[in-house]
Amino acid sequence: MAIDAAFPGTTLAKYGVVLPVGGNGDWDAGMVESPAVWYDSSRSMYGMVYTGYGRTDTTRRGYKFVTGPRVGLAWSTDLLHWKKDANNPILSGSGVPQSTDSRGVSGPFMWSEHGTYYLFYFGVTGAGYEKGTKTLNVATSHDLSRWTRYAGNPIIAPSGTGWRCDAIWHPNIVKRGGTYYLFFNASGVAGGKEEEFIGYAVSDDLFHWNVDDEHSPIVTGSGIKGTWDASGRAGDPSVFSADRKWYMAWYSWDKKNTSDGLAWTSDEEFPRGWRVYEHNPVLTIGAPGSYDAQHAGKPFIVRTRDTHYHFYTAVALDETRQIAVALSPR
Repeated sequence: MAIDAAFPGTTLAKYGVVLPVGGNGDWDAGMVESPAVWYDSSRSMYGMVYTGYGRTDTTRRGYKFVTGPRVGLAWSTDLLHWKKDANNPILSGSGVPQSTDSRGVSGPFMWSEHGTYYLFYFGVTGAGYEKGTKTLNVATSHDLSRWTRYAGNPIIAPSGTGWRCDAIWHPNIVKRGGTYYLFFNASGVAGGKEEEFIGYAVSDDLFHWNVDDEHSPIVTGSGIKGTWDASGRAGDPSVFSADRKWYMAWYSWDKKNTSDGLAWTSDEEFPRGWRVYEHNPVLTIGAPGSYDAQHAGKPFIVRTRDTHYHFYTAVALDETRQIAVALSPR
């Protein structure tokens, strides 16, 4: 694992699972994954939205034995101890035939501004784990309970024959000046390879997005045999700023295990100019038998005054999928 004092989040120490799967019969008993965290000033607490799946077979785990995805909510005062919201799940598939999220909602990201919560997510149209057409959507709420789907959904859909021709995945938004930048991974073709790659879109209102297909993808895996990113995949971006630079945590896989890495760009070049950190990965799988022995990926970064929190999806060898965190000094 890389250690580099010049780069934030490279001295990570694993803390453990912070959001486990639910008990048998619970709506999220199958698996939980894809955390996205924000500080809710109206509650003086940290909120986490995440994807949860029910369990269709109480004797087996994994992709084949889960229901459609739904979005849950959890709360914490210290980023380490989390309590699931009593009203979970807060958003489910619409159930409306031909709608963009008829069979489920996944990959959530929360944006809060001027008393309104904006829940970004990708919708699925097939039964099971991430099946059917995947598009990016948004819903709004004032109380985190009653949600209104944007009438113009999807806000980003598969398009063309290039990097996002097949599917749209996890969103991550930052604001710079009066402009919102939405970083997301999509499935398509780039450099002659079919995989997932990271690109971006811009908006001035959170609803209407212009995808920069000319300069996307902005981050890809190396595709070099024997490396941590041998697949060529780059997924689930989490973007943050530090010391007048911009950083992106992202995951890849070597066709067996997933790990997390970093990329960076200068303040002047943002939102383009990304360089892949030369000592990736910064987060790798654990020892056999551990909670993340199979996969340690899908990052989400939170930085407080003194600590760097690297949330991720931890998958054990029996395919138990939960949310964990690793820490480093800021």
